[in-house]
Amino acid sequence: MKNEVYHNVIIYNSQLMEKSFLDSINYTDGIVVYEVIRVINGIPLFLEEHLIRFNNSAMLAELYSTISNTEISNSIKQLCTENQVFTGNVKLLLHSKNKQHVSFLCFFIKHMYPVEIQYQKGVKLMLYNAERKNPNAKIADYVLRETTDDILSKSKVYELLLVNKSGRITEGSKSNVFFIKDNTLYTAPKSLILSGITRKFILKTAQLLGITVIEEAVLRKNIRQYDAAFISGTSPKILPISSIDNVSYNVKHPLIHKLIELFNEEIENYIYNNS
Repeated sequence: MKNEVYHNVIIYNSQLMEKSFLDSINYTDGIVVYEVIRVINGIPLFLEEHLIRFNNSAMLAELYSTISNTEISNSIKQLCTENQVFTGNVKLLLHSKNKQHVSFLCFFIKHMYPVEIQYQKGVKLMLYNAERKNPNAKIADYVLRETTDDILSKSKVYELLLVNKSGRITEGSKSNVFFIKDNTLYTAPKSLILSGITRKFILKTAQLLGITVIEEAVLRKNIRQYDAAFISGTSPKILPISSIDNVSYNVKHPLIHKLIELFNEEIENYIYNNS
């Protein structure tokens, strides 16, 4: 936990603390529910949607905190001010050893946003056999995270796609994934994944544009049948995939770039309306 904290000031139960405070607490002991929010110019992007998911994850994990959404919003603003950092990723976290006392933390974590060339040429991905214990809740799985992070650090790929026991691709280790065939979008159903905020925008936009969406997890053995693919998430936003293992995809597919354009407009509008 202490290694992922990026700046010196954190918030613990609505109080300002030095990040060294975390050295005394073992957050791998117990249950941890978390959420990662992208902050741009001091504005927590799509905060309302993130808080809905954060609270839902807490409910599924049976962690009942007294902290309100208003307190969380104020904590993020205070965190930015105290660290004098107004762009980056903020992590919200609830922790409990016995489901009796629930602690709240808020802190900046290191981020890696794609550069422009990656949006133009796409990124390489790998398949990895794994599945989350409770995919609908954003509950920390330290074993899975450490394993996938280790693979990513040693390989030249941007992300790992998780393949379940049925041989179906569910989601990325830190993202959702979409495939395109004949201008139709394919993505795993909500029951198998942690549905991201960006994913929700894509589904809503596809409906408005009259684009067919089939919520079905793609079979690993069938990945060559698709024309294009992309991932979505807090840091990558909407990012084209150039290849999965040794299978290449069309990174110039017009549907991907239309979604990127509309999502960037959505971000600009949100920041303008909340400034």
